[in-house]
Amino acid sequence: GGPPGPAAAQKPSPNLFQLPEGARKSLDDFVIKRAKDVRGVMNAIDDNVNDPWDIEDVWLIVAWHFAISKGRRKVYDYLKERDPENTVEWERSFWNWLGGPMKVIGGLWIGMYLWDNGCRVGELLEMSPFLPTTIMEQFDRGMYTLAGGIIATMATDNYLPEILTDRLGIKDSSTKLVLTRLAVVTGALCTAISSALVFGLPPKSLLGFGGIGGLTFGLAAKDLVSNFIGGSMLAIMRPFSPGEKIYLMAVGGRFRGTNEPSVGGYLVKEIGWYQTTLIPKDTRPTTVPNGFFLGANVINISRQTARIIVANIRVRLDDAPMIPKMTEEITQYLADHPSIINPPQRPIRVHCRDIKDDHLAIRVETHCSVVKKDPFLQVQQELLLGMFDICKKNSTGPAWTVLNTVGEDNRPWLPEGKSAR
Repeated sequence: GGPPGPAAAQKPSPNLFQLPEGARKSLDDFVIKRAKDVRGVMNAIDDNVNDPWDIEDVWLIVAWHFAISKGRRKVYDYLKERDPENTVEWERSFWNWLGGPMKVIGGLWIGMYLWDNGCRVGELLEMSPFLPTTIMEQFDRGMYTLAGGIIATMATDNYLPEILTDRLGIKDSSTKLVLTRLAVVTGALCTAISSALVFGLPPKSLLGFGGIGGLTFGLAAKDLVSNFIGGSMLAIMRPFSPGEKIYLMAVGGRFRGTNEPSVGGYLVKEIGWYQTTLIPKDTRPTTVPNGFFLGANVINISRQTARIIVANIRVRLDDAPMIPKMTEEITQYLADHPSIINPPQRPIRVHCRDIKDDHLAIRVETHCSVVKKDPFLQVQQELLLGMFDICKKNSTGPAWTVLNTVGEDNRPWLPEGKSAR
């Protein structure tokens, strides 16, 4: 072989852009310095986390409890007095939500207080540790990791829907519900796994416990899992959303059905993790387990595009020759009305459907484009009165109910005194 060529003598550099040596050294020094600063802060936090609670530190727990029970409301009232334009109610305010995270921290501190002082008493009594050494050493870090994950999950559940609306422009409530629940479930799983790892549990043991524990939990909490899945399916399939009205039939007396006069259409107030809250006509909140909706037929009346109007008109037997004119005028009246949907979108049917012993029956079927209940009732009243005027104009009187005796024939077209027999 001959000497290598010039292309083989030079290796191509993967770096398209290279900083000067001085600039690279300055950047490395800056990064190392910032990393040391962060490490110092983390070490200080770790020292504070592992700082044991003394018996006299109980005052901090008492003060924190006062801040939860009294302090939050006092701060809310004070800020509202300073800012009269603030119209946020207490139930929807940040200070009310803050009670949850503060209770988590309070529970953490109580647990740490009992743990540290219990361990101190155990050492004085020369008792042997009842947990593995790794868990004993990592207990404080694990508890703070667990509490931090719980607070982060609570914040996600409360503020993520607002962020999705304001930042990403997602307006649909069902979409926000699905994304929020996915984020909350992910956060809860990450919290449980990270806390277990910080406590010192081996990953293999954690996976094995998760499989067996998940199977045991699924068998023991079948209804709970069913309702959770039902809530997730409601959020994904979206048969109804909060603020919509639905018709729901009762099953086995578990709750009141729409067929009861005091119930009517249910207003969907909230779709929770476990159950859905519905408000009936009499405003008595009704809670339905989400698992019920997996096999239930639900009629969503808020998504209807039209309302049907059905009227049955009684016509005297003597007025039978006027029925063609009567049905034609009613059909034209409905077709000319601005709130009626005309063919071919929706049919308008006005026909004589039956011959009874004492009257002829005209049935009217049409669809109204007004779907809101109160405006629809106004339109329906107007249409019924209009059809009544047409019938009154083309008839000789109302078709009163006739009481026939046995063997008597009252058909008006028969000559007087003559019977069908």
